[in-house]
Amino acid sequence: MPSGERLRLLDALYEMALADGPLQRSEREALKRVAEGLDVPDAKAQALAEQHLGDATAHYETLGLPPDATDAEVKSAYRKLAAQHHPDKASHLGPRAAERAARQFQAVRDAYEEIRRLRGL
Repeated sequence: MPSGERLRLLDALYEMALADGPLQRSEREALKRVAEGLDVPDAKAQALAEQHLGDATAHYETLGLPPDATDAEVKSAYRKLAAQHHPDKASHLGPRAAERAARQFQAVRDAYEEIRRLRGL
């Protein structure tokens, strides 16, 4: 099967998987296996996934992780950073420090929630 047809097939499978709502983890893993089975290059499969799901690179960077981090690594990084930047830990340093900590905490939380949404966790 020509390369373009394999990409169109994978594209259609993404559309079908997303038809009933957010992508579930099992669907994400199945699509990854299909891409491998169709011999779609990783870069093209990733670009297609980003087209359908959005680019989460910035969210992974916020958590200090690569995009291929496991679900357990994502959760662990979130917990570590959330504890580190929790506003209660900076309240004794004054209002500016507490506000800065609250912004950092919210950025970490938003990144984690977006990754969870994209991964169907």
